[in-house]
Amino acid sequence: MAAVRAAQAEKTRQAVLDTARMLFLEHGFDATSLQQIADTMGVTKANVYYYFRTKIAILEALLEPTVAALAAGLDALERIADRDERRESFVTHWVGQVVTAYRTLAPMSHADPIVRRHPGISRTLDELADRALHLLFGPAPTADQIAAYSLISDLGVVTRRLDALPDDELRAVLTRLCLRVVRD
Repeated sequence: MAAVRAAQAEKTRQAVLDTARMLFLEHGFDATSLQQIADTMGVTKANVYYYFRTKIAILEALLEPTVAALAAGLDALERIADRDERRESFVTHWVGQVVTAYRTLAPMSHADPIVRRHPGISRTLDELADRALHLLFGPAPTADQIAAYSLISDLGVVTRRLDALPDDELRAVLTRLCLRVVRD
């Protein structure tokens, strides 16, 4: 019986996340309330509140898989000694994460004001960005290298313009673009 309840609880938690994601994409983060999430799900606000006390907690849960994947990718990059190989691996991993995030959380990129105004989320993303910058360019990146990293770190404008491309083609275009930008 406990296993059934745990499975149902996880199913409901995931339903909250799925509903919130849909509403955030449709109406925006600020315009979506916990009550609206509950109403869309056909449950009480208390039910949503049981799983997530705030919209920020929902946002953190939605971003968690992307953050975890980026951190794991950076862990793997640390084991690559060759600088060019490390850059290519980073770009491949980064572009994969960008495309996945674009298809699931498009309006909530790391540069989005929604994300940036929340210190905990912002701090985590900044730490990952600093780590990536140093893995790509070493402990003292030049101004040009910082600019190159900054350009590839927010590909939102490009992904929106190429939205009609299938994911594999979008990844190929973004990979070529990013590799050109980060090479010295």
